[in-house]
Amino acid sequence: MRGLLLVCVAVVLIPAGRAAFAQPASAAKDLLEKATAYVSKYETEFSLLVSEEYYVQEIRRPLNAGANLSRANPGGGMTGGDVRSRRVLRSDYLLVQLGPGQGWMPFRDVFELDTSAVRDREDRLARLFLAAEAQRFELADRIMEESTRHNLGNVSRTINIPTLAMMFVHPRVRDRFTFVDDGEEVVDGRSVQRVRYRETARPTLIKTTRGRDLILEGQLWIDAATGSVVKTALTAADPAVRATVSVTFRRDEALALWVPRQMDEYYKAANALDEIFATATYSNVRRFQVNTDEQIRKPPGR
Repeated sequence: MRGLLLVCVAVVLIPAGRAAFAQPASAAKDLLEKATAYVSKYETEFSLLVSEEYYVQEIRRPLNAGANLSRANPGGGMTGGDVRSRRVLRSDYLLVQLGPGQGWMPFRDVFELDTSAVRDREDRLARLFLAAEAQRFELADRIMEESTRHNLGNVSRTINIPTLAMMFVHPRVRDRFTFVDDGEEVVDGRSVQRVRYRETARPTLIKTTRGRDLILEGQLWIDAATGSVVKTALTAADPAVRATVSVTFRRDEALALWVPRQMDEYYKAANALDEIFATATYSNVRRFQVNTDEQIRKPPGR
């Protein structure tokens, strides 16, 4: 598999046609309205969210290799199998807000590989976006490209953005999806409502490198009282490839914000024996604000 290509990486909120919106029952509709209001407010809460990422990647050979597996394990971390290779990265991780309704763009700057220092810790990405630097995106892209060479496997990981799935209830793209009440569940001692979603609009937000539509589906775990999204699961699959990303959030009282706590990833090509698992955990989360005259925007053509 040559990888997945997210057509507009963090700019998935540009409308691309409208689809019939599933009319849920009144309670479910109220829940979605709360979640939409929450996400709309969430994107205005910060311009930059910076954290330290501890990222464990493994390539595994299933014990029953040769079977046509799709063993996604949303939220459950890594599962069994013969570990063929393993890598641990520590990085500065940025989520950069691109503007109202435009979502976030991620940047990773690796400073440690398997306990060996790759570079001095400089917090250089955060300083780059806080500076009045016209070429900030180009410079950050170079840092990101340098960091991706440490990834295991041959999958281009463009959907592993912690805030991606929660944005599917944003008012600019919500009508691209159908939503179905999926019952209640207790997450970290909190009773929340589970909602299942599926993309129905075409062309899809995510495509393969060969231009095929890749339908998005998954689940959102929403606090019924506040509309807060506390957990997400996302699957993008077709006959050639399957990718799943699940994210849990925690409430950071200092920031007064729900922030990513853990992201679990799974990738499997239909013609490959091996599977890729990855788990990222986030700590030392802090928020930066960009001056109003230095509002961040993605460069043309991204």
